[in-house]
Amino acid sequence: MKDKSKYRSFILKLVGGDSVYSIIFYLVVFYIAFVYILLPSVYAFTPVSYISAVVSGSMVHQEPQINSTYYGWLKVHGFNMSTVNSWPFFNGIPVGSIAVAYKALPSQIRVGDVIIYHINYEGLNEDVIHRVVNETEINGTYYYTTKGDANPFSLPFEYNVPYSHLVGKVEYVIPYLGYPKYVMYSISQGV
Repeated sequence: MKDKSKYRSFILKLVGGDSVYSIIFYLVVFYIAFVYILLPSVYAFTPVSYISAVVSGSMVHQEPQINSTYYGWLKVHGFNMSTVNSWPFFNGIPVGSIAVAYKALPSQIRVGDVIIYHINYEGLNEDVIHRVVNETEINGTYYYTTKGDANPFSLPFEYNVPYSHLVGKVEYVIPYLGYPKYVMYSISQGV
């Protein structure tokens, strides 16, 4: 009988909302509902093709570094700054945000757009959320060169990314919702 009472007391603490256990319980329930119910529903019933958390600082605009890594790089490479200021997410994307991408045809992706693509390069197997800085069509196949705004140059895997590797063009960014993945990513990287 005492075991039932302890069990009942624990369950009441868990769902009662006034303990650390309760907060953890509801966070886990929310996460499970989000990942296994809400996201599949979003993919099935909306034009959203992909949702990814921003886990690196490669798109973060931080003074004074961004003046050379982004604005300086663009000027050196002949980009018109008034055009650059009209690009989506011209102020970058903060770490811990959620990037919401829609499937886009190659003709809908332009220089300045932010895309998500998957790489499998020298041990890296992850999503990349970077800005398109060049597009090329060769024999009907589209290729994109990307660069993280905060990176001083395009990384080796960012040159000539085939359209088939793209999972979507970023249309919306929701701040803070990606922090759980950012924390897990940081722990996995030993940061």
